[in-house]
Amino acid sequence: MSEQEQAGPVNTPRWLGGPALSLWNGTLYLQRFLLVVCGVALTLLICLQVFTRYVMGISILGIEEIACFSAVWMYFIGSAHGAWERGHISASLVELFAPRGPVNRFMKVLASVLTVVIAGWMTVWAWDYFNFSLRRGSTSPDTGIVLAWVHVIMPITLALMTLYWTVEAFGTTRSLFSGEDDK
Repeated sequence: MSEQEQAGPVNTPRWLGGPALSLWNGTLYLQRFLLVVCGVALTLLICLQVFTRYVMGISILGIEEIACFSAVWMYFIGSAHGAWERGHISASLVELFAPRGPVNRFMKVLASVLTVVIAGWMTVWAWDYFNFSLRRGSTSPDTGIVLAWVHVIMPITLALMTLYWTVEAFGTTRSLFSGEDDK
């Protein structure tokens, strides 16, 4: 089985090969691994907190903070993976009402390009926020974790989302000119 077939063809460009495909698939595997780790950590932390609070009558300091940080990472990584799967929510009503054909494909291109522009803009904002957080050196009140380590996931995953949506935009643009539906 080829490397591209292993990761799945959902939003993996057909033209991607060699080291670039390995890097692409590596980021997908890393995302999946981190999603599982964050999900398991979040579940265990919440179960531990419920057990200690309601069975033992004590509360472990900082467990809610760590659970929230794990949830932030899980949500952002999940969003990036959802962008790769093309599983994001779309409110493109114009696409539903536009007749099949060039007008509908043009609306898809327009929506894809706007998505890339907005995602790129949000990536810049997230990077600025991470830098602000890093310069400020803020720490969480209970655990003393530097908040920049929580915020670093935002620009990384938004950059991945922008990349995935850019690939999608190229596909929809190609379908506009070829007359075929983008797969």
